[in-house]
Amino acid sequence: MVEKLRGIAQELAAHFGLAYTAIDAEADGVVAHYGICYADGRIRIRLRHAATGRVLKESSLVDTLCHELAHLKHFDHSPRFRRFHERVLAEARRRGWYRPAERKGELPSATLWEYRR
Repeated sequence: MVEKLRGIAQELAAHFGLAYTAIDAEADGVVAHYGICYADGRIRIRLRHAATGRVLKESSLVDTLCHELAHLKHFDHSPRFRRFHERVLAEARRRGWYRPAERKGELPSATLWEYRR
């Protein structure tokens, strides 16, 4: 899965003009976050659920990857960061990498993104 995330990261980073130094799995036992982006461009993604230990769904991992890639441009959680994160997610969705399950009664993800703009 890490290799797949690296391939996705490479394409999204090129598309948005971002530079990272590494994409790696987070160490076992780390439960404080799903992903982390360091100032030197290293990104670590937690692959397993903190409580169950099950491997996380691919769309959750891609969402986390997009979140951490967005930190390469905005190293905060400001409105600019959130808008850019949505752009990265939308591109991942367009390319078929981000396919979140829609829940009954919720707006489809693409519609929700359009609604927020």
